[in-house]
Amino acid sequence: MSIPSRHASGEASRPFRTGQALPGRDCCADIPRIPPGRDCCASTPRTAPGRTNTGRSGLRAFAALLLIAVVAFTATACGPDRGLKVSPEGNPSPSLFAPDNTDAGPPNEPFSLDEIRRTIEKSSGVAVTGSASESAKVVADCEKCLKFSTPFLSDDKKFQVVTVANPKQRDEVIAGAVISKHDGEPRLELIATGNQLTLSPGKNGTLVVQEAMFADGDDACCPSGWSVQVFRLHDGRFEPGQRFTRLNGET
Repeated sequence: MSIPSRHASGEASRPFRTGQALPGRDCCADIPRIPPGRDCCASTPRTAPGRTNTGRSGLRAFAALLLIAVVAFTATACGPDRGLKVSPEGNPSPSLFAPDNTDAGPPNEPFSLDEIRRTIEKSSGVAVTGSASESAKVVADCEKCLKFSTPFLSDDKKFQVVTVANPKQRDEVIAGAVISKHDGEPRLELIATGNQLTLSPGKNGTLVVQEAMFADGDDACCPSGWSVQVFRLHDGRFEPGQRFTRLNGET
């Protein structure tokens, strides 16, 4: 930040020193009469040589330090706020929760994709937690719409995860399901639906479900926000936790 400076003109007046007498006037003209034999100017205080220059140098140094401090404070106050981090456009939906790195094994074990498909169709999309009859119809009609996702462990038990794609736009996920092994058979534990849905394992055996939030006028590529909900296994079933919504940059 540039700071304008003022330069003294070449016609600056010389400073008047207290120890300097006016021309044509005695140095002791203003001092009361003193006894004879004593120098009339002996009682006049004199400035030690070099003291005036030293004081001025110190004053200039202090002013320079003060100016630097003001400039540094102004630059800091006007600088960008670094408390908010904006994610790059290549990752428009950053997860609000740290992912789980525990290896739960292959996604297609213990049940194959066809076995899970029949389970969803047979249950008509009704799970222990949640239901999605329309998603069950998509699974039945669209063979390529059902895909495996990342499995996870909870209470040392493996859960398989599958996603259901939009039959008209395969790169968009509209539903996700969690399958467990119960009495040797696949059981639909959880099913969730949403726009541009993602399911990912969270910490401590949780499942993070995230979906896009669209406002009026939003294009399909660019939602205004995201909604995140964490599901936790409790008493043998997945229970939804608090939902976090971020819309137009506000949570």
